[in-house]
Amino acid sequence: MTMYSRLTGVNYVLPAMALLMLVLFSPVLYGFWFSLFRIQYGAPTDFAGLENYARLLDDPVLAATLERSAVFTCAAVALTLVIALALAVWINRLGQRLGFVVQMIVILPWIISTVVATLLFRWVFVSDIGLAGSLVRMAGIADMQLLNSPGSAMALLIGVSVWKRLGYAVIILLAGLKGIPEDYEEAAKIDGANRWQIFWLIVLPLLKTPLLLVTIVLTLSNLNTVETPLVLTGGGPGDATRILPIEVFERAFVNFDLGSATALALAMFAGNIILVLAYVRLAKWKA
Repeated sequence: MTMYSRLTGVNYVLPAMALLMLVLFSPVLYGFWFSLFRIQYGAPTDFAGLENYARLLDDPVLAATLERSAVFTCAAVALTLVIALALAVWINRLGQRLGFVVQMIVILPWIISTVVATLLFRWVFVSDIGLAGSLVRMAGIADMQLLNSPGSAMALLIGVSVWKRLGYAVIILLAGLKGIPEDYEEAAKIDGANRWQIFWLIVLPLLKTPLLLVTIVLTLSNLNTVETPLVLTGGGPGDATRILPIEVFERAFVNFDLGSATALALAMFAGNIILVLAYVRLAKWKA
């Protein structure tokens, strides 16, 4: 390929790339400029420099919020991966028609609106009029008050997240399983390998790329979700389910501290970029 041909290709792609960069990065640059000011509702706007970022480092409440976010994300991602992998392996062994039906059932929560799905859970588990509470009282058992207890509220939030994102993980992992040649399993059986050895030594290593993809997508999705905790618990009871997106929301739209909220949102954006770069590097290393 000549230099002229390469330059021609670049010229064709350049307008689309410029538009994409404008759409993606102009809000980030504007947000960074926004975060350099002290912006609060009803107060004069003053230039603050990096003061909003310094406040984030010295905020003990934010440290606790970060810890809760890490617990929520790690638990939700780990449970989703384990359940999705088990379901994908099971569906892969089913017949075509039954496998298709099971796939549709599993993927249904994923295609439902997050707000609608979370409202369904809230209506089921809300303490006074919820279906779960009514069934428990009919059985003569004391009301569990799941949304009013810090531990059970976080567990329920994790459960909703797993249920909502399970379909995506199953579809990606199932596609990876379909791409593994059957000859590998047949050769392993001839050599005397059992099902567990085949899965651990053959199937799982060949699924490393889909597993990495699902892991990074689930991690970013759970780290940045605001609809589920906002609708289900509102960050409560107390601060039990107050994770980073809820913190940004409340700083911006409850406390009207827009400068601090923008700084925190940009810090989360930087964390997302680091996670994506780590995934790309790990994927190249595993290849």
